[in-house]
Amino acid sequence: MIDEFFLKTLFTGICVGIECGLIGVFIFLLNIPFVGVAIAHSAMAGGIWGFIFNIPTKFSAFLLSLISSFFIGPVTDKAKVNPNITISIIFSAVMGFAFLGIGILKGKNEMVLNFLWGNILLVNFLDIVLILLTLILEIIVIVIFYRQYMAILFNREIAASLGINEKVFYYLIFFIIGIVVSINLDIIGGLMLFSLIITPPAIAYHITFELKKFFILSGVFGASGTAGGIILAFLFNLPVSASVVLFTTFVFIMVLVFSPKRRKYGES
Repeated sequence: MIDEFFLKTLFTGICVGIECGLIGVFIFLLNIPFVGVAIAHSAMAGGIWGFIFNIPTKFSAFLLSLISSFFIGPVTDKAKVNPNITISIIFSAVMGFAFLGIGILKGKNEMVLNFLWGNILLVNFLDIVLILLTLILEIIVIVIFYRQYMAILFNREIAASLGINEKVFYYLIFFIIGIVVSINLDIIGGLMLFSLIITPPAIAYHITFELKKFFILSGVFGASGTAGGIILAFLFNLPVSASVVLFTTFVFIMVLVFSPKRRKYGES
């Protein structure tokens, strides 16, 4: 008989994998891979300071990650710089904020390690509900505003010329990234989170040119990569996060070697 504990972990991992795979398409096509790290550290800083001020850490992590995600888009547009520059500045600021909190905590770093590695094995009912609600939100946004995002991901200026309020949709991407990161950070940890945001869309990129298939494949590879890593972890008594990251990376290497696009179009 299959263990319920294993099934709960597997179900959670699959949902998180789909969630990260979908939002990863935006991050990949907008060429802002560092945004996941920046917002993850914002959430970590929020959690640390929430602990210091006796505020629920999930709420404080969620709040600061959303504040950071709101800043990235508008500050980038205002400063007229590459988004990665703005993201790097925000990352530096929240890192300083986080380390200041760590210094105040004076060695109480168990929570910090939880943000880095997570603990999907201890996921509770509320966590699963929040993950499912976030996944539903992502799917609704992608389905309803698919045409707008297809134009924006191609070129923001062209999207604006077509009458699309591209700034609103562009900022909405960062808002959803902030939700995804803050909800999942203490569940799966920063290492696994960053891997699931970046690697599945990178795999999908080597298979298809179509945006619709890109979203679907990225979600599928996010789910299958997570499931494969969790199964290996349970079979061989390995750390879940590391197993998921390594398994997903292995899938990427295999797809890269046998890429249909490379064989057909000779891409390097």
